[in-house]
Amino acid sequence: MQPPATCSGASINDHAGQGSLETEMKAAAPRRPKRKLPPLDLEADTLQQDDDKMPYRSSSRVRANPSGASKVVKGDWLCYCFVEVPVDPSLSKCIQEGIAKLQEQLVSDYTLLDLRCNDNAADSETTATADESQAFEQQLHISLTRPFTVRSYEREEYIKVATAEAERLKATVGSFPFAFSRFAYLANDDASRHFMVLEVGPGREKLHRLSTAFSTELRRAFRAKSYYDEARFHASTACVLDPSSERGDEGGTQTLSSRLSQVIADVEAKFGPQLRQCRQVWAARIGIQVANRVTYVDV
Repeated sequence: MQPPATCSGASINDHAGQGSLETEMKAAAPRRPKRKLPPLDLEADTLQQDDDKMPYRSSSRVRANPSGASKVVKGDWLCYCFVEVPVDPSLSKCIQEGIAKLQEQLVSDYTLLDLRCNDNAADSETTATADESQAFEQQLHISLTRPFTVRSYEREEYIKVATAEAERLKATVGSFPFAFSRFAYLANDDASRHFMVLEVGPGREKLHRLSTAFSTELRRAFRAKSYYDEARFHASTACVLDPSSERGDEGGTQTLSSRLSQVIADVEAKFGPQLRQCRQVWAARIGIQVANRVTYVDV
């Protein structure tokens, strides 16, 4: 869905930040604050829909920035491409209310991570105005590719190939608006992490074009897996970690999945109309990530 993120705020037990990202800015457009991403292994968007109706559990709430390295073989570097999602105050308020509802239902049995990340004006190369900083302080992202690994000697080639594809797409697709249509529940492939996401409605066709183009090029160059045939483009807002999956407790995982499916359906029923009233977001910047290094291309 990444090690160095310093996502907004502290947990209830106060998480310490893990350092800033090295960011390369493409394009001559006005510079924005450096982006802080959640750890890639947390947000690895190898997500699948869990069609069974599955219930809740709980959660001690922490801001997204758990420690722990990605489960990657030594010498491999985790990569993926994404669209940056600036979060304005109205969208942030809607997300916050959804997370609060989820927190209320999950109590303290599980770890709940808030995946919104805050830009830090102090780290920006060009300081934003106060209004800009407040309006787009928080960030999410929409994955365009599955995470995959490259070897150390392939890192620069990956950035070169992905950047060239992003530049090509700038001319054929360009910047475009999209909107979120609903709150939804997704889980990763091994059901160790469960997500409350915002699914994209209007604009998903262009996201599909971007995803297909990147997947095709990265498959050719690095044998990367293609994105899902029936991709559900989404921005993950909160994550629940499931310790029972590490113990091999399938019953516990099923119970958690069922519970979350129902709770997030309740969140959608209550806050979905508010979400659909939020203004459109512009897809204006693509992130190309390898480990903790992100290269941005303005489209």
